[in-house]
Amino acid sequence: MDSYYCIVNLPGVPVRDICVLDASNDQIANQALEAVARNWAGYETLYLYCGERLVTVLSNPALGFAAPLADLDMADLDLADIRFASAA
Repeated sequence: MDSYYCIVNLPGVPVRDICVLDASNDQIANQALEAVARNWAGYETLYLYCGERLVTVLSNPALGFAAPLADLDMADLDLADIRFASAA
């Protein structure tokens, strides 16, 4: 069974921290991600993964849109099943 975890990015500091979440499915993991967003002041984006599968990208509405990551090849990502959301 894969673990759920989120990668915390701060403005100008990609991959500031990694948080393992106590979750058994996407819905519970998204609720845990929202708790991380409430408690982590100043985050830019939170990326929720289950193993290597990207589940959700959560952005901080106070900071606007995050700058794209330079080393991320968007052609390699299937974005159809990913939930993009704002913590607002």
